[in-house]
Amino acid sequence: MMNEKVRELLNQQINKEFYSAYLYLDFSNYFEAAGLDGFANWYKIQAQEERDHAMLFYQYLQNENQKVTLEAIAKPDKVFACHLDVLKAGLTHEEYVTSLINEIYAAAYEARDFRTMQFLDWFVKEQGEEETNAHDLITKM
Repeated sequence: MMNEKVRELLNQQINKEFYSAYLYLDFSNYFEAAGLDGFANWYKIQAQEERDHAMLFYQYLQNENQKVTLEAIAKPDKVFACHLDVLKAGLTHEEYVTSLINEIYAAAYEARDFRTMQFLDWFVKEQGEEETNAHDLITKM
């Protein structure tokens, strides 16, 4: 039986991953309007990755016979003054997602939920790569 807090955090992460997809589509729109097709394409691909991540959490909960609860996805609402602000917001967001993954991992560790910890191992590694990529985009800009 999965710990209630772990289940709740995993469910919340589905929503956070879908929000990330919305956010990155918004970034893609921003760069498309600015004529920066490469950056626009990068964020469009990132949006798809975030949707895939949401579905991994969704499938994991289903595989564990846990109830999946879908909530409304917030609308991205930031207005950016310059291109660099978008990229910095991307890095900040990836750092936030890392903190969420770490929070779930800590709850799973506390509950001795080794299966969930093993599931999260890939996300821990992925977030390291995402933060590196976000730093690289800032450098490129």
